[in-house]
Amino acid sequence: MSFAVPGTLFAAALCLAGIVAWQTLAPVPDIEEAPAQAAVLHAAPPSLPPDYAPPPEGEFAVISTRPLFDPARHPVAEPEAAGTQSLAPPDLALVGVAIGSGTSVALLKKSAGGPAISVHLGDAVDGWKLVRIEPGLVVLHTAGTDFTVKMRAAAGLPQPALNAVPPPGVTAPPGQ
Repeated sequence: MSFAVPGTLFAAALCLAGIVAWQTLAPVPDIEEAPAQAAVLHAAPPSLPPDYAPPPEGEFAVISTRPLFDPARHPVAEPEAAGTQSLAPPDLALVGVAIGSGTSVALLKKSAGGPAISVHLGDAVDGWKLVRIEPGLVVLHTAGTDFTVKMRAAAGLPQPALNAVPPPGVTAPPGQ
């Protein structure tokens, strides 16, 4: 029994070696290639779909008027022709400002009424570009002209001092 397993394995290995030797040494018959025949098309080509006609641009107007993913996204303002822009100051009132380390926002309201709008630095309102936001005022610019809009005090309340700096050695009260 001890010789049966190695003897069987040796016989199997000799058979496999003989098969490999025959595969490598056996002559290979030549393969004849059939002559190529011209392809004959009997069927008519399939009909092609009509040319693509995109939908009218009016259907996409809503894309440029509303924010898709970024609430700070605004429509692109069309540049106005030189000489057509009025230098009349805008009819705006400053409702408030929020000044942060990375961004500043001004809340402006048209004197004619309506809701307040938030305006970031660089945004345009009625053809005037917001160029500076400070506590209590904003500066709008157009065609080489600057216009300052100051925040008004509520009726009966004194106007707080803007950019008040405490004297040296005195600390500012909390909230200022």
